Amino acid sequence: MESSLTSHLLSPPSSSATSSTSSSSSKYTNSKPTLTQRFLRPISLYPKTILLLYFILACACLAWPTRNFTPNTDSSFVAPTDSMSGDAEDRYSELYGGEGGIDMVVLLKSKNTSSPITASHPAATFVSALTNYSNTLSSSCARPSTILDYYTLSKDYSTIASSLVNSDSTATIVSINYVCDLKSDYVLNMRDFVNGEISWGENYEDLEKQFGEEVDAGITGVELFQYDILDGVEEDLSRMDTTILPLALLTLAFVLGSVPIMIIPITNILLTIIFAFAIMCPFALSTQVVSFTPSVMMSLVIAMSVDYSLFLLSRVQDEVAAGRTTEAAVENMVEHAGHTIVASGSTLCVCFAGMLFFPMEMLRSVGVGATVSILTALLVNLTLTPAFLYTAAGEYCLRPKGWAAKVCCAEDGSSRGVGSMLKKEERRMEEMGEMGIKDESGSLIGREARYKQLDEKLMYESLWYRLCRRLLDRRIGVPVLMVFIGLMMPVILNFTKLKTSIGFDLLLPESSPSLQTFDDMGTLFGAGTLSPYKVMFDATGLTNETIIEEAEDLRLGKVGTNETFTVMHEVINKLQGLPATNGPQYFNGIAQAGGLSVSYKEYVEAHAFSSRCGPDGSLGADSVACQFIISQEGLTPEMIEAANSLYLLSSTANDNLESASATYATTILNVDPFSNDGTDWLVSARDIVADLEASGSLMGIKVYFVDGAGIEYDAVTQVYDVFPVLITATLATVFVLMGVFFRSVVVPIRSVVSIALTLMFVFGLTVLIYQDGIFDPLGLACMSKTGEISWLPPVMTFSIVVGLGLDYDVFLISRVLEFREEGYSDDSAVLAGVWKTGSVITCAGIIMALAFAGLLMSEELLLNQTAFILVVSVLIDTFVVRTVLVPILLGVTRSQSWWPRSLPEIRVDLEQRRKEKEVRRGEGEESAVLVSA
Repeated sequence: MESSLTSHLLSPPSSSATSSTSSSSSKYTNSKPTLTQRFLRPISLYPKTILLLYFILACACLAWPTRNFTPNTDSSFVAPTDSMSGDAEDRYSELYGGEGGIDMVVLLKSKNTSSPITASHPAATFVSALTNYSNTLSSSCARPSTILDYYTLSKDYSTIASSLVNSDSTATIVSINYVCDLKSDYVLNMRDFVNGEISWGENYEDLEKQFGEEVDAGITGVELFQYDILDGVEEDLSRMDTTILPLALLTLAFVLGSVPIMIIPITNILLTIIFAFAIMCPFALSTQVVSFTPSVMMSLVIAMSVDYSLFLLSRVQDEVAAGRTTEAAVENMVEHAGHTIVASGSTLCVCFAGMLFFPMEMLRSVGVGATVSILTALLVNLTLTPAFLYTAAGEYCLRPKGWAAKVCCAEDGSSRGVGSMLKKEERRMEEMGEMGIKDESGSLIGREARYKQLDEKLMYESLWYRLCRRLLDRRIGVPVLMVFIGLMMPVILNFTKLKTSIGFDLLLPESSPSLQTFDDMGTLFGAGTLSPYKVMFDATGLTNETIIEEAEDLRLGKVGTNETFTVMHEVINKLQGLPATNGPQYFNGIAQAGGLSVSYKEYVEAHAFSSRCGPDGSLGADSVACQFIISQEGLTPEMIEAANSLYLLSSTANDNLESASATYATTILNVDPFSNDGTDWLVSARDIVADLEASGSLMGIKVYFVDGAGIEYDAVTQVYDVFPVLITATLATVFVLMGVFFRSVVVPIRSVVSIALTLMFVFGLTVLIYQDGIFDPLGLACMSKTGEISWLPPVMTFSIVVGLGLDYDVFLISRVLEFREEGYSDDSAVLAGVWKTGSVITCAGIIMALAFAGLLMSEELLLNQTAFILVVSVLIDTFVVRTVLVPILLGVTRSQSWWPRSLPEIRVDLEQRRKEKEVRRGEGEESAVLVSA
């Protein structure tokens, strides 16, 4: 535990110690008050006012902004600028006049596999009722939704209708394309209707019941994914409130050994959460804040608030145990522990601020949320904690009496921790008649000197001292270092094998209804059904005036030219050579429909017939003229249906056919577009088009890939293009900051090396667990093999791991440097520093690991992987890097550890003092034996 006598520990009493105590107790009477005194002056004068202001502000935040932060988060991707998908989206909007809408799919499965879904009257009625219900909601949308279903299309467009039914006719899909505001509740209402929570109507009770008995209905879509993610986030936050937060607080209470004082960290955590969420609410309303940001913020708030409370309160407890007044104890707490958490928090914020340079709004929002969490935790802990301690309640918490003292396992009027242990040591010495101990000059020593002497005794007996003493011995430390690196190396080598994925299955809770429907749909219709591509052909650039005029004469526009069809056939034929679209059945458009290639002549004839004699033709299918054409041309019903279906597909043109300049072929992959196989298809398809364009085969026609996974792939690719630069910039910033803080070159080198070691080990272990599945035998869902790692955890956790590593590094090294500046030898400074910080860092690491472990209980694999990286990083940093590797490295560099910083002469050598005391103790025992003899 930390001691108020950090700068004097184990050294002979000096006037500086006395003056420090007296100046602190006189409370800001110096002619030139320090920065700490100026900071604390208003807090000490008006502590109750500050507490009241906090209470009022918390109530105001809870009234609206705090509660409305999470519901306004969003996980949708936005097309990045200067990307192929961004260009495709922009061009599509220009040609088709605004948004193309969002797709949502209803899956209907027959419970009786021998009964085809196509013959189900209840299913047909359900679709009709669903369409009617959708129309009643259209007022909340930009336009009425477009619904395509088998039952409506099968009469006149059986070719298209057949694509909506699976191979054995046991399932069908209903495609819904809508343009609605996120706040319209259109999607939620449609979901409730499909789930049976909204009735079809008064006259459908029997059919509705029959439908439930015969058909399984599910609904899925990108926006439904977002709603399920939000539901998962709320469950995660609730789980943290009810399990992780109590565990973290219990651990802190055990360390501090005081129940009354726990009101401070509990209040700090609650207020930090309230204020941080309230600050983020305006960001969520004005820009995109990704849905899992609240979960990350909650973990950070719990971890950092508990850490900061531990650093501050353990320090103030030691100050009180040393006999200081509350005012002096609080001042020293802020002066030393406060400085440490400010330095640590500032470095953390700089690391998180690096995320602002990612070319993706959702990642920047995580950086903003994390920075807000740290800054809020710092502000609350540095102001509320001293304000409370200055009150009578704070005084009681520091010096509990009666029953409270018994609960704290301390004596009346004493704090816990080192203080209570020392008090028991003092009582034992008094019983033994040893209270009249004299120093080397023969003077009786007082309370402060006795405290130092007893603290020294505890230090020599501690595990931290004994372990560190051996590690500082190069004959032991260097081999131990080699062994640790050797054990870590097989894991580290795997970090280069890390494979990332943009798949939705890693983002969604395992129990997500929309994910389950998505998986079922992938099994029955192909994984690409929900997110098809539009291979768009933009014929605006056609220059052959003769062909254009011919098409205009046929009232077909630029998309209806022989040149355009030639290009479409060539592109589609090339794309059929790719594994994910290795057949004509994956393309549907005016040049390829129903698994068959459509020639330009067939298209012209179908258009000529259906525009006049189709279901919506100008003459009408039953007109005399049309019947004559059918008879004269010998058109069979199948030929008529094919012509009508092809004519319907011409609606993919961007305008009426007379002036249409673009069309597209809907392309459904046989793999998930968001999987690595799906993104490989996109890259290969783009390469094919680029090669065709370079060879002149496209004849001025532009080909774009719209929708599918294009936006997500390009966004993530841009992020990972920037990631190496961010890594370099972050580590360089860390190097500079640590160099400035400690005025040394060696310190930042050691910090960067230890952080890099932690990062490589953790990412290597992540590969072994989630890609290779080495923990699968354990049967833990949160560590099960996924084959891929979500693209988010590596980029999101990098800054956090760096920041947390520096947090403990700054805490340890600042204490070591503090002792070295007091005249301790290099080894002695390390020994004293590790003794003073060992327990605090260990407990802080355990608490932080508990805080992040809450995300391991999440059903979202994304958060499981994020939590795993953070928990392992914290544990490695706590129990390996700071406990073993840093002392060894300090023992190796010794006097060069602080180069080029100048340090005072060595006046204290702990090992020499310990050996001298052992010699004196041995002589005393020998004398006692002689006297007794």
